Amino acid sequence: MQAILEISCNDGGYTIFAEELDLLTDKQLRKLHISRAELKRCFAEGVALMRERGITERDRVRPCADETLNGEWVVNLVKYSPLADPLMRAHPLMQAHRTRN
Repeated sequence: MQAILEISCNDGGYTIFAEELDLLTDKQLRKLHISRAELKRCFAEGVALMRERGITERDRVRPCADETLNGEWVVNLVKYSPLADPLMRAHPLMQAHRTRN
């Protein structure tokens, strides 16, 4: 399973893949309002939650990090729609569904 983390911030949600963790610039981290160390901690926590619960890509669940009002970052597992599944975006049936709406 490809390790990812959704980050929620004022500008919306961002998907960060494991291989991008060390590639994010300081400017990008400031935009997300998170430090590199905190991002890595949230990422590791999300991976651990997925592993502990035996969740696979077929479950359509991903870890999401949100900043609380007191500035702490918490990680929760969130179920998502197949329309938002990055693995299904190129699938012909999903393309047809999006063009009908």
